Amino acid sequence: MQFSVYLFDFDGTLVDSRASLHPVFKAGFASVGREVTEEESERWMHLNLYESLRDSGIPESQYETVVQATIAALDLPESIAMIRLFEDTVETLRRLKKAGVKIGIVSNNAASHIRLVLETLGVDIPFDVIVGSDMVKRGKPNSEPIDLALELLGYHDRERVVYIGDSLQDPECGHNAHCGGILLDREGQHSSFSGTRIKDLSEIV
Repeated sequence: MQFSVYLFDFDGTLVDSRASLHPVFKAGFASVGREVTEEESERWMHLNLYESLRDSGIPESQYETVVQATIAALDLPESIAMIRLFEDTVETLRRLKKAGVKIGIVSNNAASHIRLVLETLGVDIPFDVIVGSDMVKRGKPNSEPIDLALELLGYHDRERVVYIGDSLQDPECGHNAHCGGILLDREGQHSSFSGTRIKDLSEIV
């Protein structure tokens, strides 16, 4: 294995949550009377919620109302039922665990939601660390989420750590944390990206 620690983004990387997020954003912003387009949902799924709020243009006085409504909508059974594992997820994770490396999730989603989704989907692969947006002050691409993950792991050799995600901010986050960064470009949308780019998770094993 090229690395000793493999950290993954969650939405769009390990799970396909695209279908579930539009109704979630609609429910969250409806709490302040703001309609949400599918194009906005596509953009916001790659941001942490506060970045989405700033992008939406609603006043800061309404932020917490939207946050609470969005978090509640995320965990609704009908929302989680729309989330699917990508076909390459489980086998890739199993091969990494068999190789004896550490694996973790670092996401702009909440850790509690991530654990609920994994449990609902029946993913029984033990992650060594899970860091969500509810555990840090600054989300990706700031290095803080990866910094915390490595602190919790007690791991310090950042040259042996890689972060994999489907958004351009993910390899940027890895770079900011002085780790490796890999862009998962399943649909070939980022052909001009100059860093390491893969189309399938199995390519990292």
